[in-house]
Amino acid sequence: MLSLYAGVARYDYGQAQLAAEQKDAVDDYLFLLRHRLDLYAGASRDLAALFSASDRIGAFEFADFAQASRVFERFEGIRAFGYLPRVPVEEIARFEAAAEEEMPGFRIVGRRPGAHDSYPMMYGEHAFDRSRIMALRGRDFSAFPERWAAMQEAAWRDGPAATRRMPAMLDPQRSAILQIFSPVQAPGRAGGTLKGFVFSTLYLDRMFLGFDNGRMARQFELEVYDGTVGRGNLVFASNEPPRSMDDRHRPTNVSPAYMAQVQFANRTWQIHFHAKPGQAADRPARAAALFALVGMLVSLVAAYAAAAWPRYRARRRAMQDFSERFESFFEHHPFPVFAIDAQGRFLHTNRQMLLELGAEGQALRGMPADQYAGIEDRDTVRRHLADALAGKAVAYTTRIANAAGRMVDASIVVIPMSTGGEVTHVLGFAENITERKEAERALYASRQMLQLILDNIPQSVFWKNADSVYEGGNRALLADAGLASEAELIGKTDFDLHWKDQAPHYHQVDREVVESGLSRMRMQALDRSIDGTDRWFETSKIPLKDDGGQVVGVLAVTEDITARKYMEQELFRRAHHDTLTGLPNRGFFTSQLEQAVARAQRHGALALMYFDIDRFKAINDGHGHDVGDDVIRMFASRVRAVVREADFVARLGGDEFVLIAEGLQGAQAAALIAQKIIGAMVPPFQLGAFTLNVTTSIGIASFEPGMTSHTLIRAADQAMYDAKRAGRNCYRAAPSPRDRSAA
Repeated sequence: MLSLYAGVARYDYGQAQLAAEQKDAVDDYLFLLRHRLDLYAGASRDLAALFSASDRIGAFEFADFAQASRVFERFEGIRAFGYLPRVPVEEIARFEAAAEEEMPGFRIVGRRPGAHDSYPMMYGEHAFDRSRIMALRGRDFSAFPERWAAMQEAAWRDGPAATRRMPAMLDPQRSAILQIFSPVQAPGRAGGTLKGFVFSTLYLDRMFLGFDNGRMARQFELEVYDGTVGRGNLVFASNEPPRSMDDRHRPTNVSPAYMAQVQFANRTWQIHFHAKPGQAADRPARAAALFALVGMLVSLVAAYAAAAWPRYRARRRAMQDFSERFESFFEHHPFPVFAIDAQGRFLHTNRQMLLELGAEGQALRGMPADQYAGIEDRDTVRRHLADALAGKAVAYTTRIANAAGRMVDASIVVIPMSTGGEVTHVLGFAENITERKEAERALYASRQMLQLILDNIPQSVFWKNADSVYEGGNRALLADAGLASEAELIGKTDFDLHWKDQAPHYHQVDREVVESGLSRMRMQALDRSIDGTDRWFETSKIPLKDDGGQVVGVLAVTEDITARKYMEQELFRRAHHDTLTGLPNRGFFTSQLEQAVARAQRHGALALMYFDIDRFKAINDGHGHDVGDDVIRMFASRVRAVVREADFVARLGGDEFVLIAEGLQGAQAAALIAQKIIGAMVPPFQLGAFTLNVTTSIGIASFEPGMTSHTLIRAADQAMYDAKRAGRNCYRAAPSPRDRSAA
């Protein structure tokens, strides 16, 4: 009876252990999935920011960004991304003409009927088939209802929005995908002006499978629904048909083992985990049966031994009885059962044991038991048999050769059997645990593979406890820290490493993540690397939680984004600066003037100067355009040399220049700057064999309440022509609006 109770207890323990393993697999999967979804949304926002920052992104700059950002390498699941500019219907002809200069044959096709705007695919990249992107170039994405709905949602949210599940365009397999759209807003205006959208195409099988080393897939069938269970809401299912729906696509009464909810952009997904049937589910029952069986056998053997008396004849009788009982009791047992004598030879084996070893009938009787063990395990098997013959019950694992000659893992329990107080043989039970051992080896290999992956990615990955003490890190982190091994890192804090100057800030961020339980994503900062160079780093920190939901630490990923930063700066420079002089261009000047006027509305003290090179056309006509370009470059250089560091100088085009001066102390301050510019041109311009005398005429307009950027420009421009009419090589100040009205 006690054996039965013990078996029941062992079954309950096995069930709890299995549930804990499954819950651990689910938690790991959800943690990795949520992190992956955050990365997808972040990549979409980063691409939108590139187009928001500049109006001069072309095919060349887009290709540079795609190559430098390594989107397809860093974000498995993203198979395509691109840019959809907003084109008002009245500007389509002009837009197509401009686009055709860069992309011959470009046309907007498949427009949405009755729409005021089109959103054609202009630039794009595909992970492995660029022909698909080329086929979509010019296609109006707003003509597809599902995509247009997501684009409208993204514009309303001013952030990423995802479509529902749909088939991929131009994909022969019609693979299931979704697309995520992010709005591109023009900077510098309240609320922004919508310039278009960027999109990323995500393949669902890559999104939901393959990133946890297959651990989830081995234990569960996965179903993902957009809201409630229903065929129309199905996002992904690892098996068809889904177990949560019947043949008519109606919800069933089958309850998943686990359920969870995840957020992706504007979508809230319900995830169902259905436990897979298999040997793992039978494991607790089998262990309990073995446990109870061993207990009953011990009781049976003990009762039998007590009755086996007197010694010699009772022993003979007992052995005969044992043989009969073995055949009747163990012959059809589901586990391999065997008996071994004092010399280590097989006495009896049941049918299952014969099947495992590939023997027939009485072929095993009298054979040494250890010969079926692996060569490297035979000494260990002999030692365990000796312990059992000495009166000890022994449990161990070993590898034996099965019927096919393949080595399998076995769990062995041997119990001493006594007659007349003397151990005469042992009774053994075996269980084939190859599947469990292979799973353990696979788990170990996956952990080793995970560490190998971590050690071979360029990003620094590390994890700390709740007190900001390092508990591990990958090879990149060790290199950044100047450490030779992980053992040198464990137990240290940021105050112990070369970035100790930033340690208070890092600890503050760690504390915020631990206390709030919320992630801090894509934090960018300029820091000094171990070689002393200044580098840009982007760091994301995620809370690590235990089974109870308690935050126990922080996981962080840090990436050196110096190259990306420099690329962004170069893109900004190309889009906002004049290539001849290096000065800001007209577009940059316009945005800066609007901001300066907004500040002047509150604080005043703003002057705008318009000036050009006197008789520049004569220089160009008389000496050629190359000399003219040299004059413009030298003119710009002399202007920069005499103005204040805070003054904003730009070239509008040709020989026209402007200067924005803020924070001036009185009207004479602007006049003083103009005098310096005129004076800077007094020394002749020495240009190879030519010596030229160059002068300039300057118009000054001072800001007064009520003026706009346009009125300020007109006033300064008119004042410049007043200076020319006054004989050139001088400046004139525009009259104030009050003076003009009085006149």
